[in-house]
Amino acid sequence: MDYLAINKLLIRDKTILQSIINSSDFQDDLLETIVVRKGDRIVQDKIQHIYIIEEGLIAKIFTHNKNIEKNICQAFLSETDVIWSNQFISDSKVSFEPLSTAVLKKIDANIFYNVLATHPFFTDVLLESLNRNEELAQLYAKQFQYELQDRILMLFEQLGTQISQQKFILPKGLDAHYIAAYCGVSRVSVNRVLRELKGINLLEKNNKGSLEFRKHKII
Repeated sequence: MDYLAINKLLIRDKTILQSIINSSDFQDDLLETIVVRKGDRIVQDKIQHIYIIEEGLIAKIFTHNKNIEKNICQAFLSETDVIWSNQFISDSKVSFEPLSTAVLKKIDANIFYNVLATHPFFTDVLLESLNRNEELAQLYAKQFQYELQDRILMLFEQLGTQISQQKFILPKGLDAHYIAAYCGVSRVSVNRVLRELKGINLLEKNNKGSLEFRKHKII
């Protein structure tokens, strides 16, 4: 596959890796579709496969052995993001948890590397992944220059589905535990801010039971 073909596919797909997977260079039977649900965990140093997210949100968690309140969520992975095998990254304290039901494409890591190692865009795929990791790290670090309420609103805007100029629907499963882990505070502090947001009608349930938040200022 040449650069012109990849550019044509990128008009349709979000990433170079997705374009390669959707091309004739990649055999469909190499990929397995799996469903993970809230409560499931993928532990980084035990992963023998590559996972590509098709649907849903997955929290990247740095676990604290003795206190769940000290767990850190450094990123929320979404569609087309990749969870690499322990051959690429190995850390027993890193796990991946779906906020609710998520759909992933799964491929054996050795097969994946063997297929891509001879591909002219293998380096591009790795650079793309590193750039995405850097983007997520910058999003995480940027929040700490703001007050907690603003940090939570930024997270809502980042993860929510925009339904109007000012309104967003929040993803199912984004609860105080994950918000606290991402913002670096306790669940007590998060619940206090959520009550305040509900009190001024910036956060409310719609008629379908989903949480909506209203953007009230530019951060």
